[in-house]
Amino acid sequence: MRIIVIGAGPAGSTAAETAAGLGAEVILVERRMEIGSPVQCGGFIPEASELRDLLPDARLPETLVEIPERFILNRTRVQRLYAPSGRSAEFPVAGRCVDRRGFDRYLAHRAARAGAQLIVGTEADVRGQSVWVKGRREGLIDADVVIGADGPASAVARAIGAVQRDEPGICLEYEMVDVDIDRDAAEMYFGDRWAPGGYAWIIPLGDDIANVGVGVRRSYIRGEIDLPGILRRFVEEHPHAGELLRKGETVAVMRGIVPAGGMPDIIQSGRFLLAGDAAGHVMATSGGGVPLAMVAGRIAGEVAAAHDLDVYTSRIERELGAPLRGSVMIRRIVDKAMRSDRSMDVVFSLLDPMTMKDIQRGRLPAPLERLRSMFTP
Repeated sequence: MRIIVIGAGPAGSTAAETAAGLGAEVILVERRMEIGSPVQCGGFIPEASELRDLLPDARLPETLVEIPERFILNRTRVQRLYAPSGRSAEFPVAGRCVDRRGFDRYLAHRAARAGAQLIVGTEADVRGQSVWVKGRREGLIDADVVIGADGPASAVARAIGAVQRDEPGICLEYEMVDVDIDRDAAEMYFGDRWAPGGYAWIIPLGDDIANVGVGVRRSYIRGEIDLPGILRRFVEEHPHAGELLRKGETVAVMRGIVPAGGMPDIIQSGRFLLAGDAAGHVMATSGGGVPLAMVAGRIAGEVAAAHDLDVYTSRIERELGAPLRGSVMIRRIVDKAMRSDRSMDVVFSLLDPMTMKDIQRGRLPAPLERLRSMFTP
């Protein structure tokens, strides 16, 4: 049994380790020369207790439950949300702020130690039923199963006709130092001026270091998208965040695309499987995807090693389906409010903090159901 995994992010490396550990021959192909770089994520992963509540039907990989301390840069205890008006609300969330470069390499190391062959600096393309690679290795690779964990612009997804629903989030993030932040809080900021169609964030990595970013959507922006300008305005001019950030220095710049529409209709076709961002395994309410990607990678590795591919979709549905669907439903309701800062302020005024936490977890509470009628013509 030979399995090709395309993409050595959390989904792909987890799939490769799982399948290799079950005795399959695994080849893990990564287009980047350096696994984990460039970083395309804020690095926030909830603690295991939070994940069990977020994904109650999922069996969490041990690598997600017990992240080695050397990769945890900071721990937070609350999530704080700011309305366009500046009003804030917070709720308890135990979180780990992770060194994604190191963590991604750790997962790839585990896959290699389990027996997977790693090929970095190599592009993979699907042509019909074949996988062609070009880079450090070139030519055709035959395989019984192909796992596409190759991100939101997945070549495997295109090959099987999987189409992402809704427009993605477009993200830009700075790693900043010498900032005056609250290291106990992961913060989200809403408002058309700061992050049209999405939100801005501050994820503390230590006493004076943070990942600071914005995620927007094209349909909410009039004219050309100027992400650097949007993020610069947030850092320098936001009434609260600007006081914390404007004296800081940027030491790294990171970009990414985040699927926001849930799973496509197809995540398995013949010998092809999709996992992680390639399969829309992202919470649409927050953009968080690492935990779901790793659960999906574990399932993909198991079904691939057993060559029982037809059960993949049902197993994903059983473990991840409810929170994914809930998060998309909620995001589409909130989308209507995001067309106006005034509407977003109304949402904040009507929801208590613990209801906001439920919303982040893809659970549709009664107050939000009432809001649906307010923002539906």
